[in-house]
Amino acid sequence: MNIVYATGSAVVALPGSGQVAVMAGSHWPDSDPVVQAAPSLFSADPMVGLNYSVQPVETVESATAVPGEKRSVRRG
Repeated sequence: MNIVYATGSAVVALPGSGQVAVMAGSHWPDSDPVVQAAPSLFSADPMVGLNYSVQPVETVESATAVPGEKRSVRRG
């Protein structure tokens, strides 16, 4: 089961099932009918809705430099 995170709060209408309130930051299985009805409301990024007092250090390195970032290159 893959988990997705709500990027915002909204009410999602389901055909024949009424409405479901989605709160920003809540996590849902990606197979849920609410996620299937409004996929643009969800992200697989676990940082969505994360609360913190100090910016967490990300452990995943980026394969490319972001604009303005200088990287040292070691040539063999």
